[in-house]
Amino acid sequence: MDMEHQIEQLYNPLFLFIRKRINNLEDAQDLTQEVFLKLANSDLKKIQNVKSWLYSVAQNAITDFYRKKKVLTEEVEDVTDDQEKPESESIVELGKCVASYIDLLPKEYREILRLSELEGLSQKDIATQLDMNYATVRSKIQRGRKKLKDVFTACCTIKQGGKGSIMSHTQNPDWEEKRNCLEDSC
Repeated sequence: MDMEHQIEQLYNPLFLFIRKRINNLEDAQDLTQEVFLKLANSDLKKIQNVKSWLYSVAQNAITDFYRKKKVLTEEVEDVTDDQEKPESESIVELGKCVASYIDLLPKEYREILRLSELEGLSQKDIATQLDMNYATVRSKIQRGRKKLKDVFTACCTIKQGGKGSIMSHTQNPDWEEKRNCLEDSC
């Protein structure tokens, strides 16, 4: 099998490997191209197993990608720390809305999220109180939080800063409710 045919067979699986680990499509495409560029610039005679070599280079490229991203994120966070207030009025106001949004979730998540998010109980305490397996409670809380996030993003636009915190701006609202959402939510 010639090298060109072998590369054609490896491109899509390698791209999918990278895409699973990189959320952004364009970044995944760029990293895949970088890996194949390194292959093109390498001494092919020294590479015994092309597939193994490509995946090793891809894994290193993914690691480097996240290292660079972390450095950039830390630099942005340093700049935005002065602009963020963890207990902004928006957080308090949005906190009042959580209960009405929890009511929109399927029954199996409502009580667990009320206990976790509104009453602040630990997952172990919830498991004991509801006589459930701790791992079950933990996974239901994770799934419930994702469903709650989906409800929020369907109903509200929230401006976030570094580390996902809600931005605090005195002139501009930090969040706004979208039309046709809950009548009595906020």
